[in-house]
Amino acid sequence: MAPTTLLLVDDNPTFLRILKSFLEETYPEEVLVVGAAYDGNEALAKATQLRPDVILLDLAMPGLNGLGAIPRLRCLMPEVGIIALTVLSANGYREAALAAGADDFVAKADLNTDLLPAIRRVARERQREAGERTT
Repeated sequence: MAPTTLLLVDDNPTFLRILKSFLEETYPEEVLVVGAAYDGNEALAKATQLRPDVILLDLAMPGLNGLGAIPRLRCLMPEVGIIALTVLSANGYREAALAAGADDFVAKADLNTDLLPAIRRVARERQREAGERTT
């Protein structure tokens, strides 16, 4: 099975570098980072260009933030999985991200334990939905 392709979106280049290394070194057969973006507008452009399976998207960024980018991404690419990430308190942000159209939500404090299961779940669900659309 091919790895799940990921687009990482966060305004912190150090976090992006660490996240990319963590994912690719820990789960090399399961995930492949195909690109990174530093704000919501760049995420829109890169997502349409790279066509990732799943987008990991920070909610708190300058300019077009994650909550603003999620519905636009969902309209442009309904087939893509979107997982919202944040360091902010999860209370309220989970509901806001899901209401905006995200498939899942992972607090950055829980990345070690919750991120890969979320990626697997979202990729599986999106593949299932894509199969239903083609039949």
